[in-house]
Amino acid sequence: MGTLFLSKAPFHGDVDGNEEHADSFQFNGEFGVIYANGNTSGTTLTGKINAKQDLKQWHNRYAARVLYQQSEQELENETQLTATAQRVLVSMQSDYKLANPAHRLFMFGEYDDDRFNAYEYQASIAVGWTEELWADEQSELTYSVGPGYARSIAKPATNARSQTGLILRAAMEYETKLNDFATFRQYVSAETDDEFSRSISETSVDARINGSLKMKLSFNMTHNRSPQVIDEELDTQTAVTLVYQFF
Repeated sequence: MGTLFLSKAPFHGDVDGNEEHADSFQFNGEFGVIYANGNTSGTTLTGKINAKQDLKQWHNRYAARVLYQQSEQELENETQLTATAQRVLVSMQSDYKLANPAHRLFMFGEYDDDRFNAYEYQASIAVGWTEELWADEQSELTYSVGPGYARSIAKPATNARSQTGLILRAAMEYETKLNDFATFRQYVSAETDDEFSRSISETSVDARINGSLKMKLSFNMTHNRSPQVIDEELDTQTAVTLVYQFF
């Protein structure tokens, strides 16, 4: 299990020596083991990548998560390994900085394909307002809110109902250093209309074991609300991951 962390050194100034914004890029990936319950249960493998790009006029965030599980099941009097969880979630958000860089206009897109829930896929796009309430060496807090458009396609032979229409999206991300070795992060988002809602929460703490190695504990929740019964409304996932920082 491990994480690849790449960073690009910031650039200060232009060719004429005038000081300008320091561009930066960060990329990290994880591989770990999850214990899951809800619509799926058992021991699973998970992979995740995150990237942040901070430019003079734009702040971009990219994320992708893959979850896969195989469990032993009795089929025709034989015990076979069968896939019981398979999920791909990708998202991106681009913030355009205004005169005050803490005030931004955002564009967001997300696609969620969970083979074992009641939907073929769930996708959404949104635009709106982002504000960085504060950001310093100790902690940072950012929120986004705005209207959007969502599409959820129900699978045949399920109680779910396909839904397409306008939504309101809100999200919040908080990060703080607990000490020189540990960091706490909380992310939560919600997309809702009059009948449907979908919420995602990720809570994590990582602790440095030595100069390059970290251990990360994370707890993820996905909640779907619908007028119809759609199996378990709440899925939870707990993951323990070893993180290696190369440089």
